Amino acid sequence: MRDKSITIRFQMRDRPIIIFLQLFIFLSPLPFGCVGRVFSPLFYILILVFSLFAMSQTGKETHVLYERKIRFLFYAFLGFLAFQMIPLPLFLLKIFSPRTVHNLTQLKDHVPGFFPISMVPFETMVFVFKFLVFVIFFWVMINTKFEKKEIISIVKTLILSSVFQVILGLVKYLQGNKLFFLFFHEVDKSEVSAGFLTGTLGNSNHFAFYLEMILPLFLALFFLKLQFFETGQSLREKFLSALDENKNVIGYFAGSVLLGTGIILTGSRSGILTMVFSFLIFFQFSFYLKRSKAVRRKLKFFFIGITAVTLFIGIQNTMNKFLSTRIENAGRFLRWPATISMVQDFPIFGSGFGTYRYTYFLYDIDEGGKWSTHAHNDYLEAVAEGGIMGSVLFFLLIGMVIYSIVKMWMIRRHPEIKMIGIGIITSLFAASFHSIFDFSLHIPSNVFVFMLVLVLGIKLVTYKREFLE
Repeated sequence: MRDKSITIRFQMRDRPIIIFLQLFIFLSPLPFGCVGRVFSPLFYILILVFSLFAMSQTGKETHVLYERKIRFLFYAFLGFLAFQMIPLPLFLLKIFSPRTVHNLTQLKDHVPGFFPISMVPFETMVFVFKFLVFVIFFWVMINTKFEKKEIISIVKTLILSSVFQVILGLVKYLQGNKLFFLFFHEVDKSEVSAGFLTGTLGNSNHFAFYLEMILPLFLALFFLKLQFFETGQSLREKFLSALDENKNVIGYFAGSVLLGTGIILTGSRSGILTMVFSFLIFFQFSFYLKRSKAVRRKLKFFFIGITAVTLFIGIQNTMNKFLSTRIENAGRFLRWPATISMVQDFPIFGSGFGTYRYTYFLYDIDEGGKWSTHAHNDYLEAVAEGGIMGSVLFFLLIGMVIYSIVKMWMIRRHPEIKMIGIGIITSLFAASFHSIFDFSLHIPSNVFVFMLVLVLGIKLVTYKREFLE
């Protein structure tokens, strides 16, 4: 690849769909990751409008591995959501979800003759709306013809957006985390004054999650710039040659260090752990593709060097957060046991997707009646809301899409597809791993980036190739 600049240029020859998509990438983290009474619904409506507009650009349907299974899981999960919202006769509700009946008797003077499994049907309807918006977005994007240069352009837009976010976050960080661009929305003052990088999302953990998904894409373009898979030169010679031919290669390297430093400065323990594991995943995939022992040894030193630099820069604030938080006072270590109790009470069909914050209130015995909106574990929260049946369908649906990307990527041979594919797979790993410790995939901007990475993965591995089961 011989592109001469990392800069994204909005030119008249670019298709409107690409321009609008790039604008969404830049604007989705502003403000607060599109969280809030106004920003969240507005963001979902805009994504829906964009998707409907983009339908006119869809071409030949993209075929992927396990397409039939993915369709089946989608319809099965959609049917399960409908089942959670359908009002059932009381005698059936006692069979399917006896705990729902028990809770209703505790909260209401009179239990209605018909009531759905979902404890709060309206919230489940909201969940269905959000879910369908991103499904439509995903379906429209994978059936829109993208040229290879457009795929790479979208990846570059993501990394430029992340650099912009880190720079804004550093300005705010150096000014003592003043609320100079956090407006129209209440934020946790302790989070802002804690001395950690929060960016425009207003929460250090969610900001770390955002950066973690994009950092592997930055690394992929950097190694692609080095012509990593070409033989005949050492890694040092490739770096010097690339630097001599295109001095912007140093920008990719500096940008990767900048994002890694940003993750460290967030002080997010799960974010730092995820970043370290992401480095391991990234260079393990690189080793798989580049089997030279000399290259492997140099890559190890490269990744160890990046990790050491970022840790050194942010070690003080990070260690303070590690040491100052007592395990028994950490919210997630109080909510996880209570959420497990929820799972035990709603084992098969759950309390209703989207209802966690209302149902959890009945189990909040250790946080002094504090209103808790999420479990700080997306997997555990999904099991509580969907039960075994709903959560298995949901995880299988997402997992099957990711697995199909990996399987299709494995048989591709083009250097650009292989290298960017490593970044996409590592990005998906980072989102999946961090979700064990946080609820960042409930933040609209983060779930948008996650879905966009899935789209890029599908478009990349199917580029000029048909895959059928």
